[in-house]
Amino acid sequence: MNPIFLELTGILVAAGVIAYVLHFLKQPSIIAYIITGLLIGPFAFYHIQHGEILHGLSDIGITLLLFMVGLDLDISQLKRIGKSAVIAGIGQIVFTSGIGFVISLLLGIAILPAIYIAVALTFSSTIIVVKLLSEKRDMQSLYGKLAVGIFLVQDIAAIIILILLSGSNPQAEGALFANSSNIATSIVFSIAKAFMVGVVVVALSRKVFPKLVHSLVRSDELLLLFSLAWALGLAALFASPILGFNAAIGGFVAGLALANTGAHFQISGRIKPLRDFFIIIFFIVLGSQLIISNITVAIVPAIILTLFVLIGNPLIVTVILGFMGYKIRTSFLTGITVAQISEFSLILMTIGLAYGHVSEQHVTIVTLVGITTIGISSYGILYSNRLYESILGKTVRMLEKKFRRPKLDGEDLGEAIYKNHIVLVGAHRLASHVINDLKRHHKDQQFIIIDFNPDVVTHYKSLKMAAVCGDIGDPYIMEVANIETAKLVIATIPDYHDTLALLETVKSYKKKPKLIIAAGDEIEALELYNKGADYVLLPHFVGGVHLIDIVEKFTEGKVLKKLKEGHLKTLNKFIQS
Repeated sequence: MNPIFLELTGILVAAGVIAYVLHFLKQPSIIAYIITGLLIGPFAFYHIQHGEILHGLSDIGITLLLFMVGLDLDISQLKRIGKSAVIAGIGQIVFTSGIGFVISLLLGIAILPAIYIAVALTFSSTIIVVKLLSEKRDMQSLYGKLAVGIFLVQDIAAIIILILLSGSNPQAEGALFANSSNIATSIVFSIAKAFMVGVVVVALSRKVFPKLVHSLVRSDELLLLFSLAWALGLAALFASPILGFNAAIGGFVAGLALANTGAHFQISGRIKPLRDFFIIIFFIVLGSQLIISNITVAIVPAIILTLFVLIGNPLIVTVILGFMGYKIRTSFLTGITVAQISEFSLILMTIGLAYGHVSEQHVTIVTLVGITTIGISSYGILYSNRLYESILGKTVRMLEKKFRRPKLDGEDLGEAIYKNHIVLVGAHRLASHVINDLKRHHKDQQFIIIDFNPDVVTHYKSLKMAAVCGDIGDPYIMEVANIETAKLVIATIPDYHDTLALLETVKSYKKKPKLIIAAGDEIEALELYNKGADYVLLPHFVGGVHLIDIVEKFTEGKVLKKLKEGHLKTLNKFIQS
């Protein structure tokens, strides 16, 4: 039997067993793969003879990972996520890298490795956090949207840094640090090369690839072969002495070129299993490269930097969002999502090691920070609501009660003005249609909007509508909005615990307003009905009823056309808002 098959089998079995155990501990698989590498490397539980083959597979994993990033990157999302996430993302990168650099210098690390470590600490793991938010069903919550927006900014920054870093390859012409006396020329040369390649790739992506991919899309095998050949071929070109970039950047550019071909999802679906396999090898190889003596020396710096990532990163994001007008709870929950470093951080350090900019000890420090922060932050994200209540919840409510203001966000919502009104909690998406309908058919009806997104509140205030920025879980917000004197409360917020708290509060009033609230699934809906809800909205149920109505009108062409025109008008208005 070929020894490489035996070695791969042993490695993958070990990785699978460890990943299976960590799965029950609610830990990401990435930790299992690095631990597997530790077992076959520093601790030598399993002898590897074909290390160079594993390194080659590892490089393919990085290339395919960056290919998928390029394939999935949608710059237009920056417009949709809003300026808050962009500002928070940029602010977090600036402050984290700046503070991380100072800490690294204080730990006795040289300037160039300190820059690498500082930058590595700024990136958070999009893959891990999105998976955890999806499990919590918080992807559509305000803090979930803010977190995803921040990660998009981080991903773009990471790609830019990796491209600039490619110009520092000492084996390439125009290397950024190859000749310190000629740095300016090196930078200009690298940018010029990147620009020329970019022009060619853009031309191909607009003129050639759409037609080519369209001709291949009927055959999954041909589409897969073409995508792999293009990704690995461009990676090889980028890594050649002619261009002198890192191969992974070639993979990213290859993905970006195919992003708008119309077969984005088909290509992504075919490449993803291959990427997952090869990236597993990358993390195993990374773990195997750690050296025991380096681990003992790296423990103290790793602990200090870990504490900075776990405490400092969330604090930075929380403060930035707080200054932008977001409530403490939203800011805190968003901050918790950045309390770990990313796979980009580890890739950055391995590239730095290959270029001779950092040592194995520096890679060990960042890897230890990665294992620890990913493990701890996973629990922090899963139990972020409990964490908030135990750390800040009671204190925040006490302070808000002590320092109450008669006016909130410039709106006087006293009882003398608002009585027998309608309160809408959560004004984006579903509730926005309700608001528009109320304005159209009930012009004399008073209503108040409550939302914890300052941008949404500002939008409705610009329309001369009563809007309050706050968390419905805050008793003060309920009091200011005069919910006790309302005739109807409509809540479309995605957070089940907040919805339950609102329901219990409303049902404690003497004169109980009618309450229409949203649920995520049938189990939540039944529980809310049992607690006294007057009506529970289930989006897929309401959508099903609406679909039946559309199907019944299908034969009436004019009616369907009118529905379509109305829907398009509403969608465009929603996106613009």
